[in-house]
Amino acid sequence: MHVLFYLPVVTPWWFDKIVAPIIRAAARDAQVSVLVPPLWRGTGIGAAQLAACADLETVDWYILDGDDHPRLRVSAAGEDALFALVEQINADITLCRSADLDSAARFPGIVRFIMEGAAPPFATDPTAAWLAETLFDHAMMPRLAPPRRAALDAAFRPRWDAAHARFARADRHAFLDAAGLPRDKRLIALPLEYEHPEMFFGQHNVFASNIALVNHLAEQLDEDSVLAVTNHPLNERHCDNGPLLATIAAHGGKVRLVGATRTPGDATMLLAKHCAGMVVGNSKSFAGCAFFSTPMLRLSRFRTGGWMHAYDDVAAFVAALRDSTARAADQADALSWFAFHLLDRMFDPADPALNAAALADRAACRAADALRAAA
Repeated sequence: MHVLFYLPVVTPWWFDKIVAPIIRAAARDAQVSVLVPPLWRGTGIGAAQLAACADLETVDWYILDGDDHPRLRVSAAGEDALFALVEQINADITLCRSADLDSAARFPGIVRFIMEGAAPPFATDPTAAWLAETLFDHAMMPRLAPPRRAALDAAFRPRWDAAHARFARADRHAFLDAAGLPRDKRLIALPLEYEHPEMFFGQHNVFASNIALVNHLAEQLDEDSVLAVTNHPLNERHCDNGPLLATIAAHGGKVRLVGATRTPGDATMLLAKHCAGMVVGNSKSFAGCAFFSTPMLRLSRFRTGGWMHAYDDVAAFVAALRDSTARAADQADALSWFAFHLLDRMFDPADPALNAAALADRAACRAADALRAAA
């Protein structure tokens, strides 16, 4: 077996903690090739990453350091030499950390994207991963045979029940007061996405920026609604949030930024519990809507599992919230999806039992037809 890693937007942290362990796992029983650019705008790898893998003597490394390597973060269109190399390697499986769907579709064999495994509000190791057929198809689940679904539900139910018990103790008024949110307004939650220059996945967002999204939504809300915004923690840590704060202030009280509160629990998940509805793009925060059966508007070019009953039109979503007729995810389906995702699909890259054969089992699980049928 030959496994190719194509990594144009891997960050050094992702490489060290997630991708390098998967490369090691694949190299235990397969031929492995790695295509990765040098460091640029927080993506690619440097000398430290290569030195840490120096013992992987059987792995073939291709450092994509041509003058135009920055373009690979967005698209490899026109990079004929790259595609010729990929064809020459002719891998059975390609595992990508890439934001370029079109180029990956041209690769031979099975192609999967290495994605983060987190599904809030359940705590998972930050290095947990799963292999996806595309980038942001959320809440998709194959049609599980009834015995398999029942077994997954039973195995996961203790974690499910414990999480619900924890959030059942969250007092709505205490949270709203701590967050500076009004008690007498219809709250529509908006978790913002990461907007750092290293975040090339943002090219797939419907809106050009978080500010454009905030403005679009605020303009369509009535006076009885408030848009409650939570910022991405990495935006708080690495980005200039001044323009965002100015935009929020310009909307008066119709848009509020929710920061850290004295109320225990993650602010976005507490909003998912206490709001009337939530708006998401490609954020993993959609999982909070599944967990709490919160009505969800998804503004994305990717698919959402039909069981989520997600809206895709702002006006229809706002009207349904106003009329108290908004649909939401069924809890039985939500339990099964979390069980499937966290028990069946997610894996530990550093698992000593992981090898190329195990990766192939995960990558070759051709659930595409079943997933489409379940959409």
